[in-house]
Amino acid sequence: MKKLFLILLLLLQIPTISGQNQSEDPSSKKIIGTWYMDQNRDTKWVFSQDGKVYNYNKNIFKVMYGYTISHSCQNYLSETIEFITLMDKDGNEFCFRINAINENKNGILSLTKMDNMEQLLFVDNTDVIVRN
Repeated sequence: MKKLFLILLLLLQIPTISGQNQSEDPSSKKIIGTWYMDQNRDTKWVFSQDGKVYNYNKNIFKVMYGYTISHSCQNYLSETIEFITLMDKDGNEFCFRINAINENKNGILSLTKMDNMEQLLFVDNTDVIVRN
């Protein structure tokens, strides 16, 4: 009985590899940093870890939004799709579907603005070339 207890104790101390450890970083981590609008590299969004995104045009600060990433946004709800909600200082919300964030380290952030279904592409480096 004592040996069984020791074996069980040793087994519990062996680190296990779970699927979660093998998965990639969550969107909330991957989005952190500076993203340049593909069609206008003078426009950039800077996502911070504290849930704020800062919008600049030609390095001049324009506006700050709070942001959250979840599986719901306004009237949209999905178990598999992630959305990012931007909220301005007046409480207005802007809903975007997250299509991709730096998949295969390609340096591209792809969003769809849900009110008009406009696709927005950003790059994490002004040297990144987006191929359609």
